[in-house]
Amino acid sequence: MLRSRPIPIMLAALVALWGGTASARDPSPWNEGYLPNAPVVTQDGKTVRFYDDLIKGRTVLISFIYTSCPNICPVVTARLSQVSDKLGDAVGRDVFFLSISIDPETDTPAKLNAYAKTFGAGPGWTFITGDGPIIAMLRHKLGERSRKLVEHNNTVLIYNDTTGEWSRDSAFSDLAVLAANIRAMNPAMAAAAAAAGRGEARVQETSIAQDLPGQTLFIKTCAACHTVGKGDRVGPDLAALSKRRSRDWTVRYLMAPETLRTEGDPAALDLAARYPTVRMPSLSLSAADAGDLIAYVDAMTYAAGAAAPAAPPGHAAHDDHSGHHHH
Repeated sequence: MLRSRPIPIMLAALVALWGGTASARDPSPWNEGYLPNAPVVTQDGKTVRFYDDLIKGRTVLISFIYTSCPNICPVVTARLSQVSDKLGDAVGRDVFFLSISIDPETDTPAKLNAYAKTFGAGPGWTFITGDGPIIAMLRHKLGERSRKLVEHNNTVLIYNDTTGEWSRDSAFSDLAVLAANIRAMNPAMAAAAAAAGRGEARVQETSIAQDLPGQTLFIKTCAACHTVGKGDRVGPDLAALSKRRSRDWTVRYLMAPETLRTEGDPAALDLAARYPTVRMPSLSLSAADAGDLIAYVDAMTYAAGAAAPAAPPGHAAHDDHSGHHHH
């Protein structure tokens, strides 16, 4: 359950203006009456009411992002995109995704629209911005009370407005487990998954061995944006990475991508230009972590038979396309 603390007078006034009163039909203090019905703006530029249009009667997964986030937001959003893929047609029907910008002065609908498209957000996934005081109130009500953007909460919330139940989870959980937890919050989804035998599939999926050095780290921090031999995703395909970049450069880039961009490293700047919406973030990796990731990508390249053939003369510029780890 979310726990509320006293809020500043300005926010209290907004609550009084938009919050309404608790519904007699619903004994939970955390849904209608607690969640404001304030106006917010979607990535399509449409003004909607937060509770009536985005929450009421729904099961909703809520995350907090801002489009200029240099580190974890892109990874979180990419992983939620993978969860959305796992849930399939249920997204937009049985469960809805809602990403709230915590930087409304910067994040215009157009920026959120571009961000949503970068991560392949489809129907049923809404990104919202709005007036600063309203967004501040929503953040406070939902437990996101960080004072600085870079310190914001990366926990995802799952809420069923019909039952009044809340749950917290992490985008860095096993994706199949997170998808199962979302289904469990909606009895209809849980029943459908059980009928389809999805529980057994989840066990099979999560039982895959994760013994290779770097494998778990790759799954949690890289797989949302990259494949090895299956084409570009949010970032480039990493197949045969070691044939395109020196190990020293790759380790430096994995550990401190922003440093290389600040230094004007040509390859780092080229990658930033190729993927301007979502740049490779700093993941606070050690040299050992970077080495394990490189080893894992090399192993997967070999195992999949994905090693790229030698580039013909005059095509060396392609090397820069896949020379980074995350984007």
